[in-house]
Amino acid sequence: MTERPYPRIFIAAALLVATAAGAYVTLLVYDILLKPVLDVLPPFAIAFIFAFLLNPVVDWLERHRLSRGWAVATVGLTFVIGFVAIGFLLVPQIIEQATQLAKNLPTFLNRSVDWINHTLASRRPLLESLHLPTDLSRLAKHFSSQLESAAAGSLSFLAGLLAGAVSKLLWVIVIPLGTLWLLKDFKYITAKALHLAPERYRPSLETLSSVISGVFGRYIRGMVAVAIVYSAVSCIWLTAVRLDYALIIGSLSGPLYFLPYIGALVTIAAGAVAAIASNHSAAYIIAVAAFMAIQNFVVFDLLVTPRIVGRSVGLHPVLMLFALTLGARFFGVIGMILAVPLLAAAQASLGQYYPRLLESPLETGDHSDESK
Repeated sequence: MTERPYPRIFIAAALLVATAAGAYVTLLVYDILLKPVLDVLPPFAIAFIFAFLLNPVVDWLERHRLSRGWAVATVGLTFVIGFVAIGFLLVPQIIEQATQLAKNLPTFLNRSVDWINHTLASRRPLLESLHLPTDLSRLAKHFSSQLESAAAGSLSFLAGLLAGAVSKLLWVIVIPLGTLWLLKDFKYITAKALHLAPERYRPSLETLSSVISGVFGRYIRGMVAVAIVYSAVSCIWLTAVRLDYALIIGSLSGPLYFLPYIGALVTIAAGAVAAIASNHSAAYIIAVAAFMAIQNFVVFDLLVTPRIVGRSVGLHPVLMLFALTLGARFFGVIGMILAVPLLAAAQASLGQYYPRLLESPLETGDHSDESK
């Protein structure tokens, strides 16, 4: 007596039930285990990044006859002194400018409204021919639904930001302590991670991980250097042209530079708004916005960043620009941020198996001449 095969509908139903059960268990595990872990993870991830960036400094101090513990303590103390010094020099002025901004904000808003109305009135024939509003009240009425949704979104974003800032006060303690402890045991942690791999792959994995971590470390350190220079340049020339709140805008411009295009547009908009609110002329406002755009898109994007970051990771400036463009094309802002270190890591990894890829043509020519 032969067994009858199960009808296909029973097999499909069993697969459906199994899929639903798997999805339910996954969600249950995520809510109970994974979500709390992911909520707690960010400060420790930030501490690991800081430890990764500072580890070469600690290694350098170790090579100069300092123990690992004393090297970590020296690096930590140096950063504390540096942050305190910067705080004493810049923070009082930034607080003063922020206080003035909060005090004068209603006046600045009225000036901005008057400037917008004046600009719209001067373009009245053009706006009427295009059937567009010719003053701010009509403009606000015309786009009332969009403004209401934007205002609601902005308020919810600010509320979430403030709530998040209060809830992340513990990060101020976790990140420094985590960085110091990770720095102290960084070699042990990396060795332990490599020990999990099969023994025959460990030498290759150790070489590749060293090369890739070196590339990523040099890239991040190069970008931090570029951001510091960007902030310093912005603070100096914005203060020189007597733009109000130059220190606030300049200090924020460097960290915002990490966000390609978006950070630049936010910085330019902030500078233009500060110039408008300070009742400067139209020529001054256009000049400030134009110089900020030139600083970002020409001086830094095409000259400074490719040379500093590209040289530190071993990429030609043209290849770096190509990587940024390709990353933006496929993955947007995230692609632009990750394109350069990923390409540099791929180049360095291939260079371990094809050393000629990392050689300069001049060096290759010299070696061939010597062999002759």
